[in-house]
Amino acid sequence: MDRCMMNRRTFIKRALLGAGALYLWPWQSWMPVWGNERAYKRLVVLGDPHLPVRVEKHPDKAKRQAIVAAKLHAIADINSWPDVDSIAVVGDIVARYSIPSEYDFIRQYFSSVKVPLYVIDGNHEILYEDEPNENGKLVKGDAESRRRKLQHFCEFWQLSKPYYSLELGGCHLIFLATEGPLPTQISAEQFAWLKNDLTEHPQSTLIFFHGPLMGTLLNYNNSVNKKSTVAQPVNELHDLLISNPQVRLWISGHTHTPATNDSFAAPEINMYGSRIMNIHNSDMDRKYIWTNSLYIYGDHIDIRTFDHRSQDWIENYDRQIRLDD
Repeated sequence: MDRCMMNRRTFIKRALLGAGALYLWPWQSWMPVWGNERAYKRLVVLGDPHLPVRVEKHPDKAKRQAIVAAKLHAIADINSWPDVDSIAVVGDIVARYSIPSEYDFIRQYFSSVKVPLYVIDGNHEILYEDEPNENGKLVKGDAESRRRKLQHFCEFWQLSKPYYSLELGGCHLIFLATEGPLPTQISAEQFAWLKNDLTEHPQSTLIFFHGPLMGTLLNYNNSVNKKSTVAQPVNELHDLLISNPQVRLWISGHTHTPATNDSFAAPEINMYGSRIMNIHNSDMDRKYIWTNSLYIYGDHIDIRTFDHRSQDWIENYDRQIRLDD
């Protein structure tokens, strides 16, 4: 089991005074803490950070500066929350090319994080050459280029493999890697590992992957629910997930679906196979950033969305998945 932490300093838990039902900060007053031990584990999800910023997407310098400032503000918010147990980043951590300058900023960006940091790659970590073509477009690398870039990703994050699993709050967490040639493709070797890992862990399971499951978003643009934007291989994954009822959440990024989208947090749309809720995470390459927090209890998981601009929870996005069904 690999646990990736850019900063390996021990997370110092804050002492809670008093006995009986205590509460955290005012915006978390609905979540009880019994005695000196919280009743839940909290994991914050970061979607597609694209660090430091996609210059080609945002040519205006002032806008780029505002976007970087928003990203720094978001991680400062998360660091200020006293009940965060870990952070998961669902790929596309690099800006675009997976080059040294991007990794240098990534190292600096996450250096202040004091909790375990769990990462997976996205298509921008592995798929593209270091330079665009003469028209400024991405150039897809070959198999050797993908292998080399994925190896660098693992070395940077101190992972023996780009996919791994661990336990948190009584649940089993699986972190999958995209390996190409499609942007959201799981290799045959990794698929075999996933099948075996699910067989060995019958408890409630959360799967983190860069791409979402087919049909868990509305077709709000021409790229959603297409071959290059959903988890692959579609048919094999479907059969595996349906045959493993312990899988309850699929946590993804890739589509850059903002929290303002009608299907961002719509359980009737986000449910896959009537049992697995796909938690979509917006990219962070924008001036207005949202993050999801998973509160893992013994018998359920609460999902909440925080607006880092307004400093408020979006209460009508509160969702819950029961683990005792």
